[in-house]
Amino acid sequence: MGSENNPKFSEFPNEEPRILALPKGPDSWRIDWLGDIAYPNRFDRRKQPSVFVHLSKVADERFRSDPSVLLSPESTTHAQFQKRAWISIGTLPLLRVGDIWRDGQLDARPDYEMEEFKNIQIDAKTTTLIKAGLNIDDAGFLLPLAEHPWHMQCTQSYCIMVNLPDGKRLIIPCMELIRFYFGSSSNLLSKLFLPPLKRATLYSHASFDARSKYLFLQLSEKISGASAADIGRLHLSPLAWRAAALVGTSILKASVAQQPIYPQALFPFEGETTLVAAGKWLSFAGQPRSTFLAYNLRSCNHPFPFRSLSYKITASLIKSQQSDGNLDQLRTQPMRATARDAQNQPLIESDASNNLAPRTRNYRIEPRFPDLVPKPIWRCRTLSHTEWREKLDRRRNNSSVSNGAVGDPGSERRIRSVDFALLSKINPSYFEIAPAFLRPIVQELCALQDVTVELLTESNEDGWTVPMSIIANEDGEIHSKQFVQAGSEGARLRRTSAFLLRHYEEKTCLVAIESTPTYFTCHPAIGTMHEEVASVLRRAAMDFLIPKKPNPGSIHDLLTLALRQIGAEVAGNAP
Repeated sequence: MGSENNPKFSEFPNEEPRILALPKGPDSWRIDWLGDIAYPNRFDRRKQPSVFVHLSKVADERFRSDPSVLLSPESTTHAQFQKRAWISIGTLPLLRVGDIWRDGQLDARPDYEMEEFKNIQIDAKTTTLIKAGLNIDDAGFLLPLAEHPWHMQCTQSYCIMVNLPDGKRLIIPCMELIRFYFGSSSNLLSKLFLPPLKRATLYSHASFDARSKYLFLQLSEKISGASAADIGRLHLSPLAWRAAALVGTSILKASVAQQPIYPQALFPFEGETTLVAAGKWLSFAGQPRSTFLAYNLRSCNHPFPFRSLSYKITASLIKSQQSDGNLDQLRTQPMRATARDAQNQPLIESDASNNLAPRTRNYRIEPRFPDLVPKPIWRCRTLSHTEWREKLDRRRNNSSVSNGAVGDPGSERRIRSVDFALLSKINPSYFEIAPAFLRPIVQELCALQDVTVELLTESNEDGWTVPMSIIANEDGEIHSKQFVQAGSEGARLRRTSAFLLRHYEEKTCLVAIESTPTYFTCHPAIGTMHEEVASVLRRAAMDFLIPKKPNPGSIHDLLTLALRQIGAEVAGNAP
């Protein structure tokens, strides 16, 4: 374990929505605890439960220059004067214990005490489900109120206690465990809190190649691609499914017993892992720094049970009415105007409209799962529709949508249904601009007249590429040529991208690998392409490491070769 003595403090720009249920005004409020679950107002909110968020006003104004003051109970007003707010459960991805909010917007994310728990074991022997107010054999409270009064209204809430090798313990509130491991999108979280959990609500089809450990998922309607990795673990791991299902079953059990509803949770795996968490060390039975209470988890390196993953998204009815069908059909059908969202659209506690198309709001965060960083995760999209979609988006209804809300729609009010999706903070350009090594070929591919071009590697990292497939020799050594220097960040895997070119029934796959100059290769495409991408990327990586033929050298030569393979006209198509 390693610790930082002084908590870090980070200013956070107001990029996240204003949550109207949080305290208004200029005062700073800290989220102290996430409490019980209920439907507090059935008139406004019937489609999704809410969580009771407990907040304290920050009383010590030195916290901006000296964030260490936030570790003291005197840094906030007394816990008896906490404010409490019911906030829809789909907002949970944005709600972290310890974060500071002002006038309904995120203001700061202090680190408090950061700890790295290296190589700890997670299993039935080392973890115990406890309540926050537990007194062990009258030896003392695990969370002493004198040192941590901020949970005093939620002593019946559940936590996971992890026994550490040195006799100390790590305590993680169950709501934080749920937020961290399943909070990749609002819609995934919503499914967990509306029992019973069914696989059909998450994905409609899955196929897994045990040899290559490649997984394909057809996600269900309204499920974001940001949750594909989480759902992949749920599909492949019975332990992960049990952990996810426990959330809903524990809610149902408490509801039937007419008790306050505090969800239970488990880790979605067993085995060794390294956890990074922000929180506070507490004493126990007179021994200082015996218990670490995690306010929020930052990182977990336990491996996911796949090496690569591709997914397809099922369009919602409203969206499919706007965009389904081929380009010629879209041009002959009347377009449905899309209402624009008001600037700085706030989030309210109400069911969204049945008649407005839902929106996904993406938020970039530091990678939570290091295991996923080098693993290719992608979906396919058609590049030939880009221009048309941009025109469609420009034709909007003049009246804007003033408010947004998470959860399934269920009203006739003019409220946008919003799904918050958490994406790794890797490439700030995201979907707007292709990486530099791809831009010339993307420009030429989009200009092809009689060829449909599909991007096979749309990722959450930059919208275009995935990490290069790892190729190791018999001794497990990875060739240094697979890595590229990335400034102060050091070496990283090269990025690669794949495109499918179709001309009537013929098709071929074009792969570009990040290098100087860009490395291109062409492969025949057979069968169902989304199931082939992993093997095509691997073959392309092998060709790059051990060239069997020279690099085409230019985009013109590459497209000429690709178009000839599918019988398309070279003249007029190739640049």
